[in-house]
Amino acid sequence: MIAFALLFTFAIQAQVQAAPQISVYIDGVRLNTDQPPMMIRGRTMLPLRAIFEALDAKVGWNQRAQTVTATKAGTTVVLKIGSKVATINDSNVTLEVPAQTIRGRTMVPVRFVSEAMGEQVLWNSRTQTVTINTTNRDQDDYPSDQVSQATNVNARVTGQAGNGSDLTVSFNRASQESNIDHYRVLVVKASDSSSFTLARARLVSDNNYTVVDTYGRNPSLSLNSSTRDVNGDVIRANQSYVVYVLSVGKRSQDVLSRPSQTVTLTGDSAYAVTNVQARDVADYGDGRDMSVSFTRASDESNIANYRVMVVKSQDAHRFDLNAANAVSSSNYTTVYKSGSTLSTTLSSSSRDTSGDRIRNGVPYTVFVLSVSNNVNRHSNQLSASTTTITLGTTVGAPVITSVADVSNYNDGRDLQVSFTRSSDESKVSYYRIFVVPNRDYTRFDLNEANKLSSSRYYQVSKTGYNITTTLSSSLTDVNGSYIRNNETYRVFVMAVSKDGYSSNNVLSGASSSITLSHNSIANAVTNVQVSDVNDYNDGRDMRITFNKASDESLIDHYRVMVVKTSNADRFNVSDANNVSSSYYTKVNKTGRDLSLTLSSSARDVDGSYIRNGVSYRVFVLSVGRGTYSNALSYASSTITLSSNSAVYAATNVQASDINDYGDGRDMRVTFYRAADESNISHYRVMVVKSSDAGRFTVGDANNVSSYNYTYVSRNGSNQSVTLASGARDVDGAQIRNGVSYRVFVLSVGSGSYSNTLSSSSNTITLSNNSTVYPATNVTASDVGDYNDGRDMRVSFNRAADESNISQYRIMVVKSVDASRFDLYRANNVSSYNYTYISKTGRDIDQILSSSARDVDGAAIRNGVSYKVFVLSVSNNSNNANMLSVPSAEIMLTSNSSVSAASNVTANVTGNSGTTRDIEVSFTAPSNDYGVLEYRVMAVKSDQSFGLADANNTSYYTYAPKQSGTIRLPLPENARDVRGEAITSGSAYRFYVLTVADSRVSSANALSDASRDVVLSAQYVSPATNVTAEMIGSDMRVYFSKPANERGVAKYAVMAVPSHRAGSFTLDDANWTGTNSSKAVSPSGEGMVTLNSYDKDAFGNPFVNGDTYIIYVLTVSDGRVVNVLSTPSQGVVAQF
Repeated sequence: MIAFALLFTFAIQAQVQAAPQISVYIDGVRLNTDQPPMMIRGRTMLPLRAIFEALDAKVGWNQRAQTVTATKAGTTVVLKIGSKVATINDSNVTLEVPAQTIRGRTMVPVRFVSEAMGEQVLWNSRTQTVTINTTNRDQDDYPSDQVSQATNVNARVTGQAGNGSDLTVSFNRASQESNIDHYRVLVVKASDSSSFTLARARLVSDNNYTVVDTYGRNPSLSLNSSTRDVNGDVIRANQSYVVYVLSVGKRSQDVLSRPSQTVTLTGDSAYAVTNVQARDVADYGDGRDMSVSFTRASDESNIANYRVMVVKSQDAHRFDLNAANAVSSSNYTTVYKSGSTLSTTLSSSSRDTSGDRIRNGVPYTVFVLSVSNNVNRHSNQLSASTTTITLGTTVGAPVITSVADVSNYNDGRDLQVSFTRSSDESKVSYYRIFVVPNRDYTRFDLNEANKLSSSRYYQVSKTGYNITTTLSSSLTDVNGSYIRNNETYRVFVMAVSKDGYSSNNVLSGASSSITLSHNSIANAVTNVQVSDVNDYNDGRDMRITFNKASDESLIDHYRVMVVKTSNADRFNVSDANNVSSSYYTKVNKTGRDLSLTLSSSARDVDGSYIRNGVSYRVFVLSVGRGTYSNALSYASSTITLSSNSAVYAATNVQASDINDYGDGRDMRVTFYRAADESNISHYRVMVVKSSDAGRFTVGDANNVSSYNYTYVSRNGSNQSVTLASGARDVDGAQIRNGVSYRVFVLSVGSGSYSNTLSSSSNTITLSNNSTVYPATNVTASDVGDYNDGRDMRVSFNRAADESNISQYRIMVVKSVDASRFDLYRANNVSSYNYTYISKTGRDIDQILSSSARDVDGAAIRNGVSYKVFVLSVSNNSNNANMLSVPSAEIMLTSNSSVSAASNVTANVTGNSGTTRDIEVSFTAPSNDYGVLEYRVMAVKSDQSFGLADANNTSYYTYAPKQSGTIRLPLPENARDVRGEAITSGSAYRFYVLTVADSRVSSANALSDASRDVVLSAQYVSPATNVTAEMIGSDMRVYFSKPANERGVAKYAVMAVPSHRAGSFTLDDANWTGTNSSKAVSPSGEGMVTLNSYDKDAFGNPFVNGDTYIIYVLTVSDGRVVNVLSTPSQGVVAQF
């Protein structure tokens, strides 16, 4: 490694030509730099940072990406070390020679400075001088107040949610952005556009526009569901809008753009489902492996059903509502409305949206379409997609991305591990992290990992995201030694399979090596929090708190840095170290956790004043003493400052039907109070017909007569109000049954504050609620052996509303009559023939009495199939009783077991080499009352086997019920209990399962095992003297056939690549297809010719120059076993 480093250094120095010192002048003033310019490959190279900063550009360095970024007056330059391609405002520029680092400084060709910053750069080779003449330098330092407008404002409807999230706005940035502080996107009702002026734009509340920062690029942004127009109304469907962009100058000059084209959001649509998830739940290799669940739409009143659509992930990016509406009915799964969270497992015939059957190994993405019940009024709505899922039986391996020494505890807490989660976490239960001494890591594999106890790994739960975690203080390495300094380790991560089989666990590759040591790094602060505390529209509005570093002995002071959210993901400790002292707030240590409010002059790290309407995140830099390195905290949560002196809307408005007066008293309205009620006088509850709710605005609400709303005083709490009998809707009509309504709440501002309207409630239609509800989830179970009603336990969930119920009646019905048992028959059952149950306010669990009877009056007994119903009996003769759905079928049985067979023996009685040679005998139990049949089972001698295994296998030989000694020759197709063929040369034990008839007895009994028995194999004779040679373009193969060809069906000649011949076995040969070998009949010659059209034994074409080994498989006629010849010498293919 040292030799390589020296060689690399010499190579760089060899490219740098010895030359007199080169001077740099900017506008006639000599620039002194710590790294002077130099000649490299005949090109003059300048130090980038020194030159660019002298030209008033900001320069940043990204250590990880090895890139330099410089910005000035709307121009952004990005340069990667070692690359001949740089970008200027996203356009590629080719350098004469690559940028490179000399003594820690980035050097670039002279011409690049000219192209990057538009300055005149001259090179005088005689005097070795670089002269840079800036253009219009005075204007750059002292920009004029002139502000230009944004152009080409474009608004597009890109969704069907019926709110602001459907609207995407783009525009061309101003021609000179250096004088612009930010842009404001203003949405205006089309009817107000003609009167919307610059003066009105300046007066729009900061809650009613969207701020866009200057980035040196043409912006494009999607609005969100809570975006409001300039009047304060939430953007909604069936309303026409135009969009303006206000360019806000740095020196109080603003310019308004021309309006966009008029756009109208689509009409009301069905609501989309949420939380769509797809899981791999089985291993059939078809749709039955996929289970899809989702949370139903928040309002299902416009929905007929849902369609689950499985899309190949390669097509998911272009799968939209139009594509979903066009999917054939054979290529989706219909799910009907029921419950709040819906789940379905697809069928074996399920297809993806392309019409292909769902199968393993294909990445899929799942969508759910909410299908409207009236497409003329409400369009369908498509959900968001799931993450990609690939069906299969294995768990994807995690990938370790980094290991780092992050503390100085001298134990596991010093070691931080980052890894990428498994590609399909539906099969993963959790992860285990193993720390392995470097000397042992080459021997560490999955088998070793599966053996380790819990004290020798660190368990991490799934999060759904890639994981970074710090290990515990008590963790040991895999050898049981505590983790400590000065020991070199490697780290592995294992994904633990959800199916519980350790063989399906997957181990990552090893991490890079790491040696823990005492670090010269200051500790980072934790728990950085930020809040909006004032209304100055500057830094004084922002309060920051954070927990001091755990060890402040290495820290000199802290620096609080405010970063725009759009840049926060890229902000690292290197960026923080380079922030100008004018752009952060210094905080001295106190020995305690810290809290501070920024100053009015506080700026973000880009130098912009902190202000309302911009999304920020806050970092804290721990500045190390002396030579100790700085440490950067994690980012705070996102914060956008706003005016707190506003009137906020009530939220979560809900309406429910609680009575049966047929007027306003039937309606209860609940809502969450506004987030801040300090500027609110009171609330007004307004009931609006559903047909008008989509057009109901804050302007309409302000004009509603006081007779037509309900006044609600604020009380500092969330509100619940039942309307009065005389309550009216906003049109003045009495509230009544059978009319569909939605409810709004108007927050009425005190003094001069404007009112704010909530979003609408759910749809509600009042009706008569005096209904008797059924019991649900009726179940019956066998709990005794009395052979009467005491053997039956019945449980059920009480009715959803018991207010109209006097009692329940449990009714036991013979299964043959259950399909005809209805409410009429239930109402007429004699009181002797049901069980009376009083209401308890809880779910019911009842064991019947010894005298309990079915509905026909017959005593309940063993051996009869029943179903159980529960009748909810009304307490009011005006209301009908309600019958539950029946339980599952139940037959009472004796729970005692039958007796096991004895004297089980197995003998080989033939010599055919098949299972027909084996005979099993056993003695039936002397008391065979309750016995249905016997099952003879073959088990390999090295496998464990018990009653549970016997009850669950479908591979056995049937023996009918009879007394005495039973002898049973096995059939030729008999298999062992795992479904595998019984093979010669393997030892087997035999068991006999006595099967109960489920009427008298229900528990089976398993015999003891027989002694081991081994089936002898008979083989055909092998071919011998196998040789091969190339004759011209043919490969000629010769072999000697056996003297005794009895039982031989044919010979199969096959060529095996030499690198695979060492592991080629009889099993491999038996699996070779007819297209991968040449057949020779017993009557033919022992010679065959292979040519370039033939395939090798694995079905692959021959490769010239590769060496092949020839085998001959003697194939039997089925009475004996195939046999494989010894291999030939190698022959090189030359077709």
